[in-house]
Amino acid sequence: MNEHVFNRNLLALSAKNERLGSILSSARPDPCLSFETSRTGLPVPLYESKGRRIALHSLIDPEREGERLATAQPPEGFVVALGLGGAYQLRPYLLSPATSGVLLIEYSAPLLRAILENLDLSELFVDPRVSILLDPKPADIALALLSAYIPPLAGDLRTLPLVPRTKLEPEAFALASDAVRAVLERISDDYSVQAFFGRIWFRNAIRNLFLAERPTIPMKPARRAVITAAGPSLEAGIDELLAERRRGAMVIATDTSLPALLDRGIRPDAVVSIDCQAISYYHFMKGIPEGIPLILDLASPNRLARLSPSVRFFSSGHPLCGFISSRWRRFPALDTSGGNVSHAAISLAEALGADRALLIGADFSYPDGKSYARGTYIYDYFGKAQERLDPLESRFSGFVFRTPSVLREEETGPDGRKWYRYVTKPLMAYREHLERFAADSTIVVSAFRGRGVEIRIPPREVGRRESRPIFAAGAANEPAAAFLERYAKLLRALPTATEPASRHLSSLDHEGRDLWTTLLPSAAAFQRLARQNGEGSPRRVPSAELLENTRAWALAEIALALDAR
Repeated sequence: MNEHVFNRNLLALSAKNERLGSILSSARPDPCLSFETSRTGLPVPLYESKGRRIALHSLIDPEREGERLATAQPPEGFVVALGLGGAYQLRPYLLSPATSGVLLIEYSAPLLRAILENLDLSELFVDPRVSILLDPKPADIALALLSAYIPPLAGDLRTLPLVPRTKLEPEAFALASDAVRAVLERISDDYSVQAFFGRIWFRNAIRNLFLAERPTIPMKPARRAVITAAGPSLEAGIDELLAERRRGAMVIATDTSLPALLDRGIRPDAVVSIDCQAISYYHFMKGIPEGIPLILDLASPNRLARLSPSVRFFSSGHPLCGFISSRWRRFPALDTSGGNVSHAAISLAEALGADRALLIGADFSYPDGKSYARGTYIYDYFGKAQERLDPLESRFSGFVFRTPSVLREEETGPDGRKWYRYVTKPLMAYREHLERFAADSTIVVSAFRGRGVEIRIPPREVGRRESRPIFAAGAANEPAAAFLERYAKLLRALPTATEPASRHLSSLDHEGRDLWTTLLPSAAAFQRLARQNGEGSPRRVPSAELLENTRAWALAEIALALDAR
């Protein structure tokens, strides 16, 4: 043991992770690890397993081997390294300023201790871009990635397995790879949404503050609810809807289903909308009957928010909305993580104290090739736009097949009759999100089954819950204009971003990080535009430049909102 080398490594590790330092201090070094000098004079760790000594790097030129790996995967973005070894595979990445972060995963304290007793890796450990997980569970990996990896700033995420090391513990590293893959899918979905809507969210939210100053009356609690979506099965479920209403259920309409209900003379008790795009305005072309609460995400279109005097805003998962809710006026929160308005409507029913909810019209598919229930906006929209060579039927068909992921399913009913439906990956994802949310919520959710896909929610007993009125937003700390001026002042006072921006953010205090976080969805949108507009190979804006560009844009948007009030 080289005590001096170990102490240098331990000091560097403990500065960022005291618990890891403590674990390694008490660990015994793995006797199966030894070292051999390569032809280029560098120490290479070898591990004895089943009577064989396995070199974790090239015994000829481990540095050259690491450089070849970096050539295959250019040193940039965020790296998840599976296995440490002698770190020769990591050095080219850490030498590159384009590498925004490294998450190292290892599974043996004795092995790591043996390495640190013989190799001075302190320079690697003090690098602020590097973090280490020892013996992590999948949940630990997920938490570490979700907190460290910010796509618009960090770039692409890649895994870097040290193959000889991962083969020594294939099951553990396979679980780690699966965990990384699952988190990446989740982050990719979130990032894709942010890249399309980040700027719209910001613009809508700051303009809605002037409407959100108005006091709101608490909504009445509910014991049971019926939620209407706009799928074709809504037509078949009208009788069930009316029966539920007679039993005292609160009728919560999704925005898309509202015109279909009004066409049938049904007045819902509340309407929910979460779409930030202007197209959501089409659902309200037939008007909103007076007195019906319109439940809107704070990032909903300002034009839509002005339609009704009975608007109740809520705060969703958008960072700016969360910041506004914590710093200006406390808004109720609804779960919109499923990306689907029916999901948000269930969350509303749960928040109002309902112990059960029935979904009607949530088909998450196109039964018999039909997209929406009659009476929804799409019938009027396509009806007015149809032409002799592009009739209504072709427009509906084009709507169903507008994505390449359309699959056809067939099903046989209890009467022996067959029908078909089309499903898409986005619709399947919406259904899966809703199923998970409903299974974990305190409200018992069931679904009226038409010819759409089956919504699988485990049956369970109804538990009595306390009903409580909500959607009475707390009093504002100051006028909306004063808050926006203060917010702009705080943004201007942030220190100039430096590369890499992820390291810059970690160096700030809590408020500084919160302020930059409010701009990250907009930054994702700017990064997407830069990649689209890049000539030749897509251009990626350097992370610090991206933050500064986004800050300048946000300040301009706040100034416009203040001028337009």
